[in-house]
Amino acid sequence: MKFSIVIPLFNEAENVLKLNSEIIEVLSGLKSTNNEFEIIYVDDSSTDNTLKILNEINNNISTKIIKNNSNLAQSKSILNGIEVSSFNNIILLDGDLQNDPKDIIKMINVYNENQNILVHGFRKNRNDPYFTKILPSKIANFIVRKFTNSKILDHGCSLKIFDKNIIDTNEFFGDFHRLFAAQINQDIKVIEIEVNHRPRTKGKSKYGFERVFRVFIDLIFINFSKKERSTFYTLGILGLFSFLFSLLSFLYMISLKIFQNKSFVETPLPIIFIFFTLSGFIFFALNLVLETLKKDIKSDTIGKKNYKILK
Repeated sequence: MKFSIVIPLFNEAENVLKLNSEIIEVLSGLKSTNNEFEIIYVDDSSTDNTLKILNEINNNISTKIIKNNSNLAQSKSILNGIEVSSFNNIILLDGDLQNDPKDIIKMINVYNENQNILVHGFRKNRNDPYFTKILPSKIANFIVRKFTNSKILDHGCSLKIFDKNIIDTNEFFGDFHRLFAAQINQDIKVIEIEVNHRPRTKGKSKYGFERVFRVFIDLIFINFSKKERSTFYTLGILGLFSFLFSLLSFLYMISLKIFQNKSFVETPLPIIFIFFTLSGFIFFALNLVLETLKKDIKSDTIGKKNYKILK
């Protein structure tokens, strides 16, 4: 089988050479198999020497280097790497040396024995600070499992193998690398494999407790992104309900005047009526603006790339 290994990098100059040598060592050991590989490094506009070091790498295995035009974060970097990949089977790997490339071997063995599958890493014994990394991860995983049908224990583990044909990246919302397994089709079999997790010895972590809030916000809106026009209908329904409440408040005002001879001016009903009427117009106006923006953005971005292929 043929695999593309996608590795996002941001300011990992101290780790990239060792990471590359470990990957090459693992892939060299797999040469006797029928597997073929390419390596794709995605530099997320690093401000250190990461890109310079990448350009000096000379591997005997096909290696691509792409650079994002701006800092797009980990998820978009991964998606850009998948977009330029030559092969359908994708292996995701972090660039901070905490993932062990040797785990790729056992994950490939499981992947090759099954079809329609996602092989997902599970960091059972994490080598990270508890309060700033492990605890936020536990909370985030708990929230994801509660909000979705996912049974994955470690959504944050970057090590994954899957066929890119089983996904439509345009349908994914939020952090692709963290919520990917929670959003894939339920017909896809997910197998978690315990993987080695090493302490970060060089460079700085890019994530902390704020990931909990990011995951929570993503999950709140995740259902809106499942269908292309879900936002359109969501705002439309909110607009209709606003007009409905406006109508009900108006009818109630009339009934007070006719049947109880009571002035509705003395009640909060006029304010409620005006509020819901304006809300209805606002929701429908937002829909019009968003649909117009979507069309303009889609027409402007067709054929445009937010990265460059350097090698």
